[in-house]
Amino acid sequence: MPEQESHTSREETIKSQVSEGIEEAKQFAKSLNLEEAKNGEWFLELLRKVVYSYDRNARAEYFQQKYPGLSPDEIADILTSVTTRYATVAGGLAGAAATASQIATLGSWGMTASLFVGTIGAEMIYLARIQMRLVLDLSVVYDLQLDPEDPEDVLMVFGYALGVAPTDLVGRGARKAAGHGTEWLIKKYISKGVLEAIQRFAKKLGLKILQRTIIKYTVPVASAAVGSTYNYITTKSMGEIAKAHFRNRHQFTEELQGLVSRRNTYDLVFPAATMYMAHLDGELSPKERELYKAMLSRMSFTEHTQVEFKRFVDDEANLIEAAAGIDDIELRRSLMDVLILMAVCDGELDEKERRFLVNIAGRLEVSLNLEEVEKMSRDYRETVERGVVEKTASSVKDTATMASGKVKGFGKVLKRTDAEV
Repeated sequence: MPEQESHTSREETIKSQVSEGIEEAKQFAKSLNLEEAKNGEWFLELLRKVVYSYDRNARAEYFQQKYPGLSPDEIADILTSVTTRYATVAGGLAGAAATASQIATLGSWGMTASLFVGTIGAEMIYLARIQMRLVLDLSVVYDLQLDPEDPEDVLMVFGYALGVAPTDLVGRGARKAAGHGTEWLIKKYISKGVLEAIQRFAKKLGLKILQRTIIKYTVPVASAAVGSTYNYITTKSMGEIAKAHFRNRHQFTEELQGLVSRRNTYDLVFPAATMYMAHLDGELSPKERELYKAMLSRMSFTEHTQVEFKRFVDDEANLIEAAAGIDDIELRRSLMDVLILMAVCDGELDEKERRFLVNIAGRLEVSLNLEEVEKMSRDYRETVERGVVEKTASSVKDTATMASGKVKGFGKVLKRTDAEV
């Protein structure tokens, strides 16, 4: 009996916290206009609010104390399970609270101002918010520092979970890096083109979520069940995709931990030389891109301009001369190790990469064992993984199929709506 009472008490606590969260979401909804709600812009506004209020250091300390000895994967599973539970409860509460007249209005006129600031709109905002926080939490679990000015990772996870291929984002960095595009991933600002791509995709996600929210409430009798099921599907998928995405990045942060310290301020030659190495074989592979992002997430840099960065990346002689100016022998060795890691991470060691390693090692006065580098390259070749979508597609599909089967016809309705976007 005490165990049953304890379970009941936990459920009541969750319901109370969810209700409070939905009320907070109503206040946020009131700060927006109806046009922002209808065109999906609300999603980007919410993402900004969540990202800038997120205390990464506090969450990292909390996870260390709460889950001592557990692996990142184990912690990720726990956090996904907890968030899924809250999302499921939110769907049930909102579905039960929605009146027949509200649902009739939603079906006839779509999202109105009164519905957006009421339970229906607030539940949509609450769900998106806890899912955003889950993605940010998993980035902390896997020791990745996300750039609040460029929320590409969060948007990509949402896109895959909602079935919206992030074509505006995937490869965006690679395209901008082609020909040594110097503003990519070493910027103190976001260029107009990049910002517009982020805004377009975020609005597309907001519109998709809005459409699916309308679907959740179109059948009065089933609203609570449909709401719970939909929230379960998307939140579980969100956690699985984020886990796969950040785990892929985490393998590089583990290797970089001994090479790059968060306590140091690094010379601009570090990212410049690493980017130069990535381009020597004529292609920036996904592995090289992820390694570069992981390196930047662990680094802070001396003040610089894009002109300085371009001067290094566009001229090997300038780059090597700048590297030779590093006084600290340990930093020289760290730079050499990072360059070797970049050269081998895609499983191929190009002749141009070998030549550059030999040249810069000589100027840095750091020893280089090419046979060992070749071995590292072969080892990486054997462990090159498939992309995030391939790795998670089957598990996400199974989850969605299982959950959507709980409500008759729900999956078919979603497919019809997806085709309309």
